[in-house]
Order: sequence, then structure tokens, then C-alpha cells
Amino acid sequence: MVQVTVAGMILDQHTRGPVLLLHIPPLNKYLPIWIGPSEAASIGMVLKKEKFERPLTHDLVATIIDGLGGRISKVTITDQRDNTFYAKIYIERGQDVVGIDARPSDSIAIALRTGAPIFVAETVLNREKNHLLALDEETTRSIFNKSENDMFVEEEGPPQDPLDLEDENGSPGQGDEEL
Repeated sequence: MVQVTVAGMILDQHTRGPVLLLHIPPLNKYLPIWIGPSEAASIGMVLKKEKFERPLTHDLVATIIDGLGGRISKVTITDQRDNTFYAKIYIERGQDVVGIDARPSDSIAIALRTGAPIFVAETVLNREKNHLLALDEETTRSIFNKSENDMFVEEEGPPQDPLDLEDENGSPGQGDEEL
């Protein structure tokens, strides 16, 4: 397992859907995961340090686990099959540890709320090696040095568009759900 961090989110130029970018420090590359708009909004709130007036679903899950005496020990992205990523949320309670199957976007939204580390299986990184993004310094700066109120980056036009994320068949790349 390789520990990753949430670098931010961007919009896919072709699908106009949100893409979560996980930074892989040892490789200095980014793993893109297509997510749904609701999960993107939830993750975006945490990244922007915003709170909703009432608890949202991911806040509720974290509160329930805490209220039952558990804690999220880690989140892992365990597999990628048929353009879908798979993840597990690990919950500790005393000496017991339970791994629960979940979508990566939900897992990451909960991990961000609880401070749990996020890992990606090396087999997933090996399988996705041709889809990892190696962003040049200028592109990285333009994407990640936005004000904290900017959740998404939209590049204008095709020049140096690092995220032309369609495969050779014109289909969106792999994600945790089809958009």
C-alpha cells in the first residue's frame, strides 16, 4: 500500500464531470478518479474548510462511528476493474477491526472528515500506471495554487490540456462510477 493525499479536483473537459486527483508522493504523479457531483461537493466542502448548517451524509457516518466508540483507521483503494475503483473503510473499535466495502469517493469524503490516512494498493497503481498524471510545474501551479475558494479548475482550450482523459475509444477514463 502507498499512502496518498487528496490534491484537489478538476473537471473533465469531455464529460464535464468531477475528477478527484490523488497525489502519489513517491512517484510525484496523480491518480485521477471520476466521482459523482454529490461526492465532489462533499469533498469540496472539506477541502475548503466549509461546514454545512446540518450534518451531511458523510458527516453523519463519521459521527455515528465515533458515537459507537469506533474510529476510521484508514481508507484503502483496493482494486480497479472494468473502469471502476473499489475501496474499503477500516473501522477500529477496541481490538476489533472491520473493513467495509465502499466507493472511493465516499471513503475519501469520510477519511477527510476524520483525518484517516488514504492508501492505494500497489497493484492498482501498477495497473493504472499508463493513466497516472505527471503534471509539469506550470500546470501543477495553475491547478493547485488557486485560492481556497476554487474547487475545480477549467482549462481553456486544448493547448497543454493535461486532462484529455478519454481513452483511444473516446470513452471516459476509469472512475468509481460511470458519469
